[in-house]
Amino acid sequence: MNTLVPTGKELAHVLRLFTSNPSQAQALVNRAVAIARARVVLRQCTLGRYVHVGDNVHCTAEGDITIGERVQFFGGMLASELRCHAGARLSIGERSQFNYGFSIEAHQSVSLGRRCMIASLVRISDSHRGKTAPVVIGDDVWIAHGAIIEPGVEIGAGSVVSAGSVVTTSVPPGHLALGNPARVVRLEALGVS
Repeated sequence: MNTLVPTGKELAHVLRLFTSNPSQAQALVNRAVAIARARVVLRQCTLGRYVHVGDNVHCTAEGDITIGERVQFFGGMLASELRCHAGARLSIGERSQFNYGFSIEAHQSVSLGRRCMIASLVRISDSHRGKTAPVVIGDDVWIAHGAIIEPGVEIGAGSVVSAGSVVTTSVPPGHLALGNPARVVRLEALGVS
């Protein structure tokens, strides 16, 4: 079944919205456009349902890219990039969200869990300065503006990487990584649970 072709019932719903609530109808149209754009921009990838792509997102899939359901790539003033080299694997878990200007590059393997939040200008790569090693980011991880995740790093579930941090070593679940190079603090020690 083609998920891009609306059913008669869905079309009737949209028509009712246009007459009763134009702003909600416009939001629905914008969502449909973002889903259709995802099918074009990410055509070389394996996509889950309802993946959204905003403006200025670029994808080079020489390797295997898998993107889970309801992942959102927001557009913005700076281009965002997914790049997977030949023989490499890049996977993104369902309901993850990406702000503008991010870059994810896989030479070997980069894996992001479910419900991750990736802020603007974040850089994630499994290869840097002659070192190549898999990057694994657990579920419910938040990586703040301008952070850099280097090769071989594993970030545990529920962790946070603060803005501008450069993460060179693994972060256990439920921890905060901050600084350059990032040091790790348990979130509970900060009164966050």
